[in-house]
Amino acid sequence: MPILLAENLTKTYRLPGAAPIRILDGASLSVEPGERVAVLGKSGSGKSTLLNLLGGLDRPDRGCGARIEVAGRDLARASERTKARVRAETIGFVFQSFHLLPELDIVENVVLPTLAVPASRRAPRSRAVELLRAAGLGERLGHKPRELSGGEQQRVAIARALANAPSLLLADEPTGNLDPATGLQVLDLLFGLAGAAGGEDATRPALVMVTHSDAVASRCDRVLRLEGGALRPA
Repeated sequence: MPILLAENLTKTYRLPGAAPIRILDGASLSVEPGERVAVLGKSGSGKSTLLNLLGGLDRPDRGCGARIEVAGRDLARASERTKARVRAETIGFVFQSFHLLPELDIVENVVLPTLAVPASRRAPRSRAVELLRAAGLGERLGHKPRELSGGEQQRVAIARALANAPSLLLADEPTGNLDPATGLQVLDLLFGLAGAAGGEDATRPALVMVTHSDAVASRCDRVLRLEGGALRPA
């Protein structure tokens, strides 16, 4: 059974005084547990919009018959409360711009997503420390994001995405704000920690990563290209 099944995703943006812009037009994909899928596309092709829909952060157009199932739960028709619960329990996000809270130290940033799940399922602070040490940040645990480099901040973001042991990781240009050498290190960490988090392919988190880089995409099991609002094999 796919961990992620999305069908007929259509998204149109309407701005006052301007013609509607259809970003996605019937995009569909299926991702198996543990599979790593890259989505290639030019800037403005709709890659971030696609991830926002897959993660339940946005809704597809009404009336398009869209379906978005994550671990068997349909986000396209779910309430905001249900979507929030699915995100907390099942999905980890890695953003291009890190999105760390500046007033919290890095351990607190990693622990933060666990507060959205029931107390019986919350990951302890010790898991956050373990993830950060695995990310090479064991000497920086009391530091705040502004005291870290961009690559170190993205390492924290990856640890945070794994805090709840998600079944699905969604990564939006995770190396886009980094120089090539640092980006490679972060990519190695993303694949390494995601693999270690689950172990066997059947239990490690699946990964959907959007990127404009063929080199980054080549690290995945399968590559799709987003063009004209639809997904096709690259």
